[in-house]
Amino acid sequence: MKAVRVDAAGDVAVVEVPEPEIGPGDALLSTSVSGICGSDLLGWYVKGKAGSILGHELSGRIAEIGRGVSDFSVGDRVVPHHHAPCLACSDCAAGRYVHCAEWRRSRLDPGGMAERVRIPAGNLARDTRKIPDGVSDEEASFVEPLATVVKALRRARFAAGQSVLVVGLGTTGQLALRLARASGASAAAGADLVPSRLALARQSGADGVIDVGSEPLAAGAKRHSGGRGFDLVFVCPGKPEVILEAAEAVAPGGTLLVFTMAAPGERWSADLNGLYFREISVVPSYSCGPDDTRAALEAIASRRVAVADLVSHRFGIDAAPEAFARARRADGSMKVVIAF
Repeated sequence: MKAVRVDAAGDVAVVEVPEPEIGPGDALLSTSVSGICGSDLLGWYVKGKAGSILGHELSGRIAEIGRGVSDFSVGDRVVPHHHAPCLACSDCAAGRYVHCAEWRRSRLDPGGMAERVRIPAGNLARDTRKIPDGVSDEEASFVEPLATVVKALRRARFAAGQSVLVVGLGTTGQLALRLARASGASAAAGADLVPSRLALARQSGADGVIDVGSEPLAAGAKRHSGGRGFDLVFVCPGKPEVILEAAEAVAPGGTLLVFTMAAPGERWSADLNGLYFREISVVPSYSCGPDDTRAALEAIASRRVAVADLVSHRFGIDAAPEAFARARRADGSMKVVIAF
């Protein structure tokens, strides 16, 4: 079967790999859609995945079930998560699913950008959701990225009536704006360098946008907030210099949400005096768990958060290298998906 493999340089190729064999409790998924995540484009990150099959934003239809599976049937449309917790350890009991040892060990086989994918028993039982009627396969492929935003807002203790600034207006940034608005944000703004993304942010609920190519981020944030700053500043780029500047856009008592991982060894030098007296909380958020997956699917199915319009380009699997090249060109692109 065909799959998309990445090398140490971050280049991708369509290769033939054996179809995975399922065991008891597993299911075999016939992939419908797989989205390209921003992490699939991070050079330092994919270097560590050299030789592997990419893809974790996927949806599809169950083609085969293993012995003992009773909650799913052949033909069910589903969205699986690429990691699943044990639900029995102390981390799971506290809701810290990403720190569960089983969560970290688990993975889809061979990866989501393949014609067929084995969903291991644990992933199938503990974090795979049936796609409701009325939700397309393409929309369902947004469940995983939206779930990471659900978790991020929860960790940031975001609440109705708060203001939000989203820095970096790729797919995650647009989803953050939309979910914050749907959750009762009193005001919202977005910041980016890319004209097409700034324009889309207004459709996503931004009252105003900051073009950081022509205006410093902190200055723009103060201009859009009456000089106060924002209760939540949601930072998508994992770049120390961006995170440092974004901290200056946080209102007193507010939260700086660090969404994307920086490269190993990266450091940032915060103004500790300012953080202390302004009482700024710095909150990182990594991936998501089953509760977030459930909430994300509900938000899409109920139309609280629209996602269909975020797909800018569609490619077949044979054109995967072209799909990745398009995704790397920010202007005019948003979510690039591979359709099977």
